[in-house]
Amino acid sequence: MSTVLDIPAQEAHVVRIFSVVEEAGAPLEDAAVLDALGAEGKLRSEEIELFDLTDLQDMPLSAYLTEGHGIAEADLKDMRGQLDGLKGRVLILPSRAFQGQTMTLRVGGALRLVGRFEEDVTPVSFDPLPAGGAHGTVAGTGAPSETPRGMRRAALALLALLIGAAVLVLVLMGGS
Repeated sequence: MSTVLDIPAQEAHVVRIFSVVEEAGAPLEDAAVLDALGAEGKLRSEEIELFDLTDLQDMPLSAYLTEGHGIAEADLKDMRGQLDGLKGRVLILPSRAFQGQTMTLRVGGALRLVGRFEEDVTPVSFDPLPAGGAHGTVAGTGAPSETPRGMRRAALALLALLIGAAVLVLVLMGGS
């Protein structure tokens, strides 16, 4: 029996955690695990994480989800024991993998949905600019009317160098 998950278009900031169901000594190929998602569409596989929990070493899965996926600790508190008690491999499926498309997943027996969590995203707010900070208009984009002072000095120095070189050539030619 499979679990059917309907993913809405433009879903964002949602992370689903699956436990990989494997027999001891007979691990599934990564491709078989991804196929067990039963996606009726193209998933961005580079967004999907599939790993053995021993790769986290001393870090519990709940801490990884908080630090690595921005899931609020308060959202994990009721599931912390179940998440941290998982063994073997897990598959983490973020919304980014769906590329904003509506999709149906028919999750097969190799995967068991453990939980669905929302990333803790800070709302963006735009404060008004300080008074007078953005008033006025921008003049045309033509060339500047005056040559910058540094360019003028460089041009005068070059002119003096050329005159000095010409005088030196005249003195050397006149002396022979």
